[in-house]
Amino acid sequence: KERGEKCPTKVTNQVFRHAKHRGASYINKPKMRHYVHCYALHCLDLEQSNHLRKVFKDRGENVGAWRQACYYPLVEMARNLNWDIEGVFSRNDKLRIWYVPTRLRQLCHLEKSKEC
Repeated sequence: KERGEKCPTKVTNQVFRHAKHRGASYINKPKMRHYVHCYALHCLDLEQSNHLRKVFKDRGENVGAWRQACYYPLVEMARNLNWDIEGVFSRNDKLRIWYVPTRLRQLCHLEKSKEC
């Protein structure tokens, strides 16, 4: 990434093993790339991540609804860092190896343009 190489969009075995080792055992490999932002929230704010998961589980919502809800705390974190979503990921040891999901970038851009 620092040498201009593209970040992985697919989850390689190495990345998956690293994520498992770091505590993302609740996500299986084929779905991992769809849940990078959920894992990011889990790494950055464990309390909020667990609360959000519990709320959706208690209401009987499906996993997709919980997955969508995980974007907004991350957008808020980016807002607090002057919209630097890359910085949010690169400052955390567990997240440094992950690409920033396109949808998360889009949401940050959308929210930033609303403020202007």
